[in-house]
Amino acid sequence: MKHIYTILTLLLINSLSAQETTTIYLIRHAEKADALPDTDLSEAGKARAQKWKAYFSNKDIAAIYSTPYKRTTATAEPLATANKLTIKTYSPSEMDLKAIAEKNIGKSVLIVGHSNTIPKYINKLLRENKYPDIDESEFGYLYIVTIKGETITHKLEKL
Repeated sequence: MKHIYTILTLLLINSLSAQETTTIYLIRHAEKADALPDTDLSEAGKARAQKWKAYFSNKDIAAIYSTPYKRTTATAEPLATANKLTIKTYSPSEMDLKAIAEKNIGKSVLIVGHSNTIPKYINKLLRENKYPDIDESEFGYLYIVTIKGETITHKLEKL
């Protein structure tokens, strides 16, 4: 009888965790200083990074992921500093949103990437070609992916 209760308890816990809402925010890095491969942010980019920090200040971000480039980490840094979080670095070619979601069930996560990668990550998760690459002149797109159990919703906002 004890074993039945243990099994039922484990099933209940698993079922409840599957129903928790995980929110993944994805943004492109802020404006670059120049066209060099690993450049810093411009003054406009630094200002945008501060705006992102303000936007996410009430979103209870539990983890921040960024590619190892200066422009992406500099975009994430103000929020990471404010929330006392360490930026987790990922390889642009190895990002897996499903794995990130599974590591962060019930939490909110920010991912900072690039114009030609962020939409691809979402499209891979959705298994459809929903989002095109971000135009090189665009820096204010916010993608929001919400996962609750087996249900995935998504939207694109322009800030």
